[in-house]
Amino acid sequence: MTVMSFNQSIFRNSVFFLILIPLFAVWGFWVTYFTRPPGTYNIWEHVHGVAMFTWCIMLVSQSFLIRTNLRSVHRALGKISFILAPVIVISTVFLANYKLNVRQLNNEGLYIFGLQVFIIILFGYFYSMAMIRRQQPDVHARWMICTAFTLLDPIFARIIAVNFYHVPFETGIIQWMTFAFIDVIVVILVIKDWKSGGRRDVFFPALALLVVAQIAMLTVWDTAPWKAFASGFAGLPITGVLQAKAETFRISGPNTVIYRASTCGRGCVISISPSLISG
Repeated sequence: MTVMSFNQSIFRNSVFFLILIPLFAVWGFWVTYFTRPPGTYNIWEHVHGVAMFTWCIMLVSQSFLIRTNLRSVHRALGKISFILAPVIVISTVFLANYKLNVRQLNNEGLYIFGLQVFIIILFGYFYSMAMIRRQQPDVHARWMICTAFTLLDPIFARIIAVNFYHVPFETGIIQWMTFAFIDVIVVILVIKDWKSGGRRDVFFPALALLVVAQIAMLTVWDTAPWKAFASGFAGLPITGVLQAKAETFRISGPNTVIYRASTCGRGCVISISPSLISG
């Protein structure tokens, strides 16, 4: 495959990959967000969820506009990202503070805090590179595709844990599965770029950063410095929630999530059938 043909493929066919992400997001968050009972939400979960889902839709729309050669509309719509990207970063910071207090710095809370920190760092870097290189469409498009990789872990971890293979958090099995899946996708793109002209300027460094971040996510959460950092961050009066006494939700088995709303002090168990989730 030549350089030109693969560039054209990126522009024309990325929409087919990107359109799967919001669809999988609905599936993955169906139980843990979309069908949760009233009283179990925090405002930052809504802000963060809407911002991230809007980003998914924007990626699909932008790739479709390029495919249909509506480049002026693409450039106009792209300006939304100047607002949306900061909202994603800020809402993640607020959500991380809230979740840390809800989980009271337990092992799962420390680990998920690590995921949030490293994922948002990667998202910010990939998006910044896309904006810096926006005058080079082939480079810009690749970096924007890389922002999609940061969305996949929380989506696929929920799909696997809720629907197929629930195991205790401490095993790390689901996390290894999601990381491997993401890395395989990026490796395929690295190979295609290499074969189309020895290109290593985007997907290769993105893969390296993803792997480094994944190793960090799997290792630093249980260290004393990370626990101290998380404790200090949790103590910041960002969300007005300090040391809440209950988890927002936890996965207790396939298709079953137990919710506990700290506002009402009661537990709610919801069982969702696979057919309802997939539908």
